[in-house]
Amino acid sequence: MRIEVLGYDTMSAQAQMYAEYRLFAELSPGRGYEPGRHARLVLRRRKDEQADESVSCTVTVDIEGGAPLRVQTSAAHPYAAINRAVERLSETNWPAKGAEQLGVAHAAVE
Repeated sequence: MRIEVLGYDTMSAQAQMYAEYRLFAELSPGRGYEPGRHARLVLRRRKDEQADESVSCTVTVDIEGGAPLRVQTSAAHPYAAINRAVERLSETNWPAKGAEQLGVAHAAVE
């Protein structure tokens, strides 16, 4: 699994490492799932700086043989946005190993 973390200019190296760790832990093969070969997490400042939830986090997982899974969340801080996105991934019904993957696997929430 290749994990890519992209963020806005003010994202700290510590937040990037935290995001990588959380995604790796959730998407590791030992959890009984085989979601894909590539995951991308993108953190962005929302344009409406007056909003309480000023950071958005989008996670996209390329699923082998199927449509990508995409989760989008928002929070006041990068760590909270990352945590929400990973929690949404953990709630997703991933196809089990060896299961046939039919249709589109999307979990777009905010």
